[in-house]
Amino acid sequence: MGWAIIMLTILVNVVLWVPKSKSLRMPMLQAQYRDEIKALQDKYKDDRNTQAKMLMAFYKEKGINPMAGCLPLLIQLPILFILYKVFMVGLNTVRPDLIYSFTPHLNTINTLFFGIDLAKPEKIFLPIIAAALQFGQSYYQMKLTPPSGDKKDVSAMMSKQMMYMLPAITLFFGMTLPAGLMLYWGTSTGLSWLQQVQIARTFKAKPKTQVTVRTRRR
Repeated sequence: MGWAIIMLTILVNVVLWVPKSKSLRMPMLQAQYRDEIKALQDKYKDDRNTQAKMLMAFYKEKGINPMAGCLPLLIQLPILFILYKVFMVGLNTVRPDLIYSFTPHLNTINTLFFGIDLAKPEKIFLPIIAAALQFGQSYYQMKLTPPSGDKKDVSAMMSKQMMYMLPAITLFFGMTLPAGLMLYWGTSTGLSWLQQVQIARTFKAKPKTQVTVRTRRR
């Protein structure tokens, strides 16, 4: 079962390779145009509607999609829910007759993976590894797109907080959920980290252009 989970994780990441690549490029692209975005925000700070329109126009011109990171996450949520149901119910009540006819009909399923029962919570090894991988990926992302030094930048403060909160949440829930979910989540995080490294190496910075803010004459 452990190797089946790893193979499933690899398959899911292959299917999501293109949308995940786009989502991983977006923070680097946004960081590249940070000064231009800040200039627009400062120019229209007293007019939120105009500010939003100008920012959306700028994003469209530069090919920036702030919501690009949502699609891979939304696709993986149903997979996590299905795996949760499988580990909580399916592995405890094996139904060989429901397996595809072209696969061997086993009377039992081996849920042990290096001595860990994937159908039960494992409170040390897999949760710590999954949380460590989560922190490593977040830290690497922070190095690629360092937040601005502005103390009033809410997004920068949230990014720093999430770098520590996400691993803590992963560790906390990982101790209560079936170990198979932590194997899936840790493997997926590790693969995403490797993909992030590959994208960072191939990312080509575009030359910055100075933003000129035009105002209409009355």
